[in-house]
Amino acid sequence: MTVLSIVVAVLCGLTALLGLYYALRDLNADLVLLGACALLALAWVVLGLALGLRDLGGGSPEDPITLYGYLLTAVVLVVGAGWMGLFERSRWGSLVTGLGALVSAVLLMRLHQIWPGGFA
Repeated sequence: MTVLSIVVAVLCGLTALLGLYYALRDLNADLVLLGACALLALAWVVLGLALGLRDLGGGSPEDPITLYGYLLTAVVLVVGAGWMGLFERSRWGSLVTGLGALVSAVLLMRLHQIWPGGFA
């Protein structure tokens, strides 16, 4: 889970920086930024599936509703930010996409605070 968490964290950071760059340069979201957002959403889904498979294999978190609620919130947040970037064709759509990735990184950090040691 640690490797997947690192991948998600790196994608969050890169997408947030890319969204900020686009907003500062007064660019609207293009396929690069939206693709980064989609890749981040896919990484969250893979992390959720890995945790789900681990739980099916015998591990069980203390509060699975909160854990999977966080994972679902992260996916919905990133997808919603991508939709906003797609439909708001100004710098603000790019900024929302970057901020969605930043909030997604905060959710990942919060997951590690609640379930330390690789979501044990």
